[in-house]
Amino acid sequence: MKIIKHPKVATKEATTYLHRCFRIMGILMPSQYRLLYICYGILINCLTTVFIPITFTCSYFIKANFQSTSYGVILSSIQTSINVYGCAIKVLMLLYYNPCLKKAEKLMDQMDKRCCTADEVNELYKVRHLGRKIILLYLLAYWSYTTCTFISSLISGVPSYSIYLFAIDWRRSQKEFYLASSIEFFLTSWTCFQQVANDSYGTIYVCILRAHVRVLLLRVRKLATKATNSQEDNVEELKMCIKDHKNLIELYTVISPVISSTIFLQFSLTASILGITLINIAIFSTNMASVAASSLYVLAVVIEIYPLCYYANCLLYDSDLLPTEIFHSSWIDQNRTYRKMLIFFIQRTQKSMELWAGKIFPINLNSFISIAKFSFSLYTLIKAMGIKEKLDL
Repeated sequence: MKIIKHPKVATKEATTYLHRCFRIMGILMPSQYRLLYICYGILINCLTTVFIPITFTCSYFIKANFQSTSYGVILSSIQTSINVYGCAIKVLMLLYYNPCLKKAEKLMDQMDKRCCTADEVNELYKVRHLGRKIILLYLLAYWSYTTCTFISSLISGVPSYSIYLFAIDWRRSQKEFYLASSIEFFLTSWTCFQQVANDSYGTIYVCILRAHVRVLLLRVRKLATKATNSQEDNVEELKMCIKDHKNLIELYTVISPVISSTIFLQFSLTASILGITLINIAIFSTNMASVAASSLYVLAVVIEIYPLCYYANCLLYDSDLLPTEIFHSSWIDQNRTYRKMLIFFIQRTQKSMELWAGKIFPINLNSFISIAKFSFSLYTLIKAMGIKEKLDL
């Protein structure tokens, strides 16, 4: 096996684009201009956590605004409003859990030092590229929705959400309509940008965990296979694998509470948003542009939880392989010390790396399917009530 003395890649490079998002969001402090950055962070986060929720909330209590707005626009506003409030809460959660993510990076650096062979370094390259692709995927999905919604509003002549913008009334003139639509497009685009970071970081860190589980699997398969090694050398290699697993469990322990809190909130939001959006598509959408916008919103909401559920499932599968791979390694001809340590290692690896949402729901594909079923059940119930016919739409 080819040995690489100085790997040119680090696990934390998978978070490069994510950290850039954090920096723009005002929650990752730079080494320079700290006071200026603090002022920027307060201003930009007040926009998300204070101003945007207020504008959406006010639109439901302004009588003139509410009465002149179609049901489809109201539902579009509600589905986005739910995400706006969820985004504000998730930003606050990220601020709270930021020290945990920094601690995780130190553990990654420590684990990277053991990645010396070409196949192990290749796993780090894979997760680096995957982490960056995940950010781009979320950006594409979310901004496709905001762009399509903006185009739909220009076609229909009504702002996408008809949010209350205080001195600006889109009904007064064409100029104010375009101004209101542009402001809405900016606010929702900024919210979607924050959602990219909020929703992707869990997926990226789960992929990092999985990459290091796969690296450990590679090492386990090579245990006691070198003809030039003595039995004492094999014992030392086994000890190092046990230490690697200890570091892996520590990384899992640091990351899992962060993911657990935010994904529990996201599961709750996704179930309600999917139901509202499906109802909007089936009953209240009046043109193809609005149908396309709502369909893209469904895609964006699904992307909020599906990748995390998928990679959490993969992590669970790979971690469950560890005791099996250890048992099938070349231990029969090893000494008593090696075999006793191997039994200890098997016992330690039998605990699965399963992630939970708020310690209530397991994060896996079954949970994702359950949420989808609930949303479609809600949609079927509303449709069976014949609301479209009663409203004569």
